[in-house]
Amino acid sequence: MSVRFAVRWMIGVLLLTTACSNIPFLRPAPTPTPAPTLESALATASDFLSAWERWDYEGMYDLLSPSAKETISRERFVTRYRNIAQEATITAVKTQRGSGQVDGETATVAFRVLMETQLVGQIVLDNSLHLSWRDWHWDVDWTPAAIFPTLSGDNLVHLFRNTPARGSIYDRDGLPLATLGKKLAIGVVPGQIEDEARLVNELGRIFRLTPDQVRAKYASAGRPDWFMPVGELWPEQYVVERAVLDGLAGVAVRELDVRIYPNGSLAGQVIGYLGEIQPDDLSVLEPRGYRAGDIVGAAGLERSAEEYLAGGHGATLAIISPEGQIVNIIAQRQATPSSSVYTTLDTKLQRAAEAALAGRNGAIVALDPQTGDVLAMASSPGYDPGNLTAGLTAEQWAALLNDPNHPLLNRATLGLYPLGSTFKIVTMAAGMEELGLTADSHYYCAGQWELGDGWPRACWIWAEAHTGHGDINLFNGLVHSCNTVFWEVGKALDAHDPTALPRMARAFGLGATTGIQWLEEATGLVPDPAWVDANTPRSWAVSDAVNLAIGQGYLQVTPLQAANLIAAVANGGTLYTPRLVRRIVSPTGGEQIFEPQVIRQLPVSPGNLEVIRQALVAVAQRGTARNTLAGFTVSTAGKTGTAEAPPGATHAWFLGYAPAENPQIAVAVVVEHGGQGNLVAAPIFRQVLEAFFGM
Repeated sequence: MSVRFAVRWMIGVLLLTTACSNIPFLRPAPTPTPAPTLESALATASDFLSAWERWDYEGMYDLLSPSAKETISRERFVTRYRNIAQEATITAVKTQRGSGQVDGETATVAFRVLMETQLVGQIVLDNSLHLSWRDWHWDVDWTPAAIFPTLSGDNLVHLFRNTPARGSIYDRDGLPLATLGKKLAIGVVPGQIEDEARLVNELGRIFRLTPDQVRAKYASAGRPDWFMPVGELWPEQYVVERAVLDGLAGVAVRELDVRIYPNGSLAGQVIGYLGEIQPDDLSVLEPRGYRAGDIVGAAGLERSAEEYLAGGHGATLAIISPEGQIVNIIAQRQATPSSSVYTTLDTKLQRAAEAALAGRNGAIVALDPQTGDVLAMASSPGYDPGNLTAGLTAEQWAALLNDPNHPLLNRATLGLYPLGSTFKIVTMAAGMEELGLTADSHYYCAGQWELGDGWPRACWIWAEAHTGHGDINLFNGLVHSCNTVFWEVGKALDAHDPTALPRMARAFGLGATTGIQWLEEATGLVPDPAWVDANTPRSWAVSDAVNLAIGQGYLQVTPLQAANLIAAVANGGTLYTPRLVRRIVSPTGGEQIFEPQVIRQLPVSPGNLEVIRQALVAVAQRGTARNTLAGFTVSTAGKTGTAEAPPGATHAWFLGYAPAENPQIAVAVVVEHGGQGNLVAAPIFRQVLEAFFGM
């Protein structure tokens, strides 16, 4: 084919195509008008339900018909869905679209909705959507019944919460430490007031309010028959004012359950107190039905045992009329009754321990060495849980937080102190186990001791008599708390293995939490070469070892750790996890028992441990505690300690147990900046024992 012919052929094709385009029967068919089909109605219903699952209320509103939009604004539509989800504690919405039917330009599509809620469980409802055809598409003819079938425009969704009465906390003998009591809420019913001037004056006198402040309490009442609280009275206070209150028309009384602490401040830091839920706690507790404004355990056992003491929240989700009448119950869950907590504390001993510490900053922990039971845990100064639970003013709370004596701090589990000479128990155990030392291993104390680092060290006896202990063996070194003996042991241990003494300290439970349930506790610190290298600008030196050998340097110990240490020595070498809660009892009588738990056995041979125990008996009979414990009719064993704590005075320590031959109680006492352990802590130890043995 020639080029000319090809060109002519292409021109002919184009002319033919142009001509044919004007032939009517070859024009494209017009777009058909959409018809209202079931398939398209189902698609619109699916879009609406899918948006609900995504919480996309704006998208749902876009699918509403014009007539539906006339009944509710976009803002109100979105707000209503959000408020219902919040009120009903809905956490997830799942929908299942069912079948539908079309009748001309209207349609009905069935669906099932599954709502997961925090308080009433899963709600499953069968419902239907009504749609209308307009401008070639389906719109949703929405009414509130699309949320809940029985919900109308005027009715409301309301959650009636059922919170069980809070469980009690008891001591080991069943005596109440925290329980429920009754208080009376005094309020005003505005529609019943007859003599307002007299009413506001009398209530102002009783609650120390101005007349205007009293009026403000009931001015916001939504209805004249509502009870508006003004203040609260204890029953004994109400008795005094009853005649006046009974004569005031418009005054009403409601009985309230309130938390009471019958022993006042006793064991306050252990028991804890109640307070309004904090944002951080709400994020954890909200799935269990809590909400902003709820009162929960804020510290101590009240906080850690919240799950048991509070029980499980129940609720009834209902449709109510504008007048508050229940129209329909949507879902319901019964509350789980609360349980009561039975501790290992001995109220009498706790009271004696706190009395012995009165006026001092410090702590006492008393344990049953055979089980690890916490018999007493005192921290001074303390606080009254009742005052904090009732609520403090901002000024009062600020004063408590800024108190330099830190009354909110549980020193027994969170206070950190060098252990002083009471640590020599550990050093003696390490020397005997690692170096093969015996009770009769000999040393010489001249009163002053040189390590060779340019820092001469003086044994405590040098400060009193400018002399030393002279020839002295390891046994008497512990009895008389000779620093020179233990500096020598610490130096020898470091030469043998720098980690030996720190390792033995950790075996006695130091440098780690004790594992006590229910209370926050500090870890403490046992320094070793790795820690010093990582946390100080220098490397481990022999001076670190000899300082540790007498319980000084970087060593940090809690009183609870110290009590656990001496309890393990007392019982023959078993280190227990301290037990604060013995059992939790439900209202039906079911019990959860917490058995004693063993952490480990001390890595000390029975023979060596017996030598240490006999030395501790000698401390009480003829050693550093002889003057304090002289004449005590129950055999005792223990160790004094005076820990340097610059820039303040020394901390006074005493660790001990009794009876020496069959221990029933082990006690740790520390008095912050109290002076000498034998003069300050040892007498407190004796007071605790006197209370325990009924002397």
